[in-house]
Amino acid sequence: MKQPGSGRERPVGDTVHDGTPQVTAPADAAAKDNHKLGTALRTETTVNDTRDFGIGKRLTNLPALRQVGFTANRRLLGVQTLSHDPITGAAALAQITSPVITPSGTRVAGLRLTDPRSLALLHVLCVFRLLPDGFTNAVLRRHLAPLLGTDPDLMTSGQITYDLRRLRLHGLIERIPHTFRYQVTAAGMRSAQFLTRVHDRVLRAGLAELTDPSPAASTALRAADRAYEASLDDLARQSGLAA
Repeated sequence: MKQPGSGRERPVGDTVHDGTPQVTAPADAAAKDNHKLGTALRTETTVNDTRDFGIGKRLTNLPALRQVGFTANRRLLGVQTLSHDPITGAAALAQITSPVITPSGTRVAGLRLTDPRSLALLHVLCVFRLLPDGFTNAVLRRHLAPLLGTDPDLMTSGQITYDLRRLRLHGLIERIPHTFRYQVTAAGMRSAQFLTRVHDRVLRAGLAELTDPSPAASTALRAADRAYEASLDDLARQSGLAA
């Protein structure tokens, strides 16, 4: 196998475990990907015996053979094609969860998905989207307090002001010009709805299924987890790795 560097390439799927398999056709033909300098991906199809495709070896058959290779490449790329760019999703998640440094050098904390206050703020945004005139500091305090299990009177205006600043700097809300009211942005609404659903319906519900010591009934997720765990234990025993 060739290593990247100096223009050399390495085939994907042989000893490079990056999830992209080498796809083979008949015994004397293969379609594969090559990493160019570790940054570019080249897809190529090689045919050693044209008769595998019912095509003769004469030069006049080159157009037909080229079409075979082109079709194979396109089919492989079609399988590998994503309907979205994960890098965009990573940037969108970082926009919400990572700290923001203001021009003055002040650090404003991100909204971590495991933080109860951050989750409560995201839940409140789903409600505030329905307010045509936006919301104020007092309105946010009145809706946020019950989600945190506290009394609105125990939350200071300064705490809510900081929450509003966090939401605004992370692009989830925006201030209505010439007022002290705020409204949820389109991106803020999409992010709030998605993240709260993932937390409540996937993370929390899924972990409950996996960790409950005495569940009322077995579920597909729990059964799959136990089967996977048993398979790993078997593999460890067979390899002599068991403690």
